[in-house]
Amino acid sequence: MTEQEGVIKYQLAFSPGAAPAYDRFAELNYWRCYLYRLGLIGQDPARYGGLGYGNISGRAHPGTNAFVISATQTGHLPLLCRDHYAEVTDFDLARNALTASGVHPPSSEALTHASIYACRDDVNCVMHVHCPVIWRRAEALQLMLTAPDIAYGTPQMASAVQALVQSRAETCGVIAMTGHEDGLLIYGADEQEAGALVMDLLQHAANGATH
Repeated sequence: MTEQEGVIKYQLAFSPGAAPAYDRFAELNYWRCYLYRLGLIGQDPARYGGLGYGNISGRAHPGTNAFVISATQTGHLPLLCRDHYAEVTDFDLARNALTASGVHPPSSEALTHASIYACRDDVNCVMHVHCPVIWRRAEALQLMLTAPDIAYGTPQMASAVQALVQSRAETCGVIAMTGHEDGLLIYGADEQEAGALVMDLLQHAANGATH
C-alpha cells in the first residue's frame, strides 16, 4: 500500500519565529523552483489525493547536522521565499522527534532528510521528488531501494535510508522509496550535484537506458 504525502508523523518541537538565515538560499530556492516547473515537486488534484508532494533541504551550517528545508504545505506554490523554509536544529531518529524554528513548520519528510545529514558530513543537499518515469524503472536504473512495506516519514524509513547511504562511498546517490508512490530521494555534495543527478536520471529514464 502506498503512502500519501503531506501528513506530519514525527513529534515536533517548533518555535515560531523569523525565517532561517541560509548562505546558499539562492541556489537551494533556484532548484526548488526548477523542480516545481518540471512537476517533480508540486500539488495536483489528480495525483496523490490532491496533497502536496516533494521538498528540498540544505545543510545549514558546516560541521553541524542542522538543515534548512522547505516548509510543510508549500507544494502548491510555484515560487518560495525565505518564509517558506524552516530550520531543523536538532533531531532524534529513534524517538521520531525534531526541533525546528521558522515561520512555518518543516516538511513531513524532514526526519528522512535528517537521517542523511547525520550519517554523511559530505552531503549538503537532499531533494525529495516524485517522478513516475524514474520510480517505475528504479531497478532497471540500478537505484537504491527501500522495502515496499516501509512508510514515508517514519523512523523505519529514516533508518532504511541511512543504511543505504552509508553503504555507498559516493557523495551523491538516488534512493527509490518503493512503498511511497513515485517517491525518490536524491542527495549530493551541494545543490548543483544533486540537481544534475536528477537531470541525468530523467534523460536516462526517458530514453529507456540503464544507469
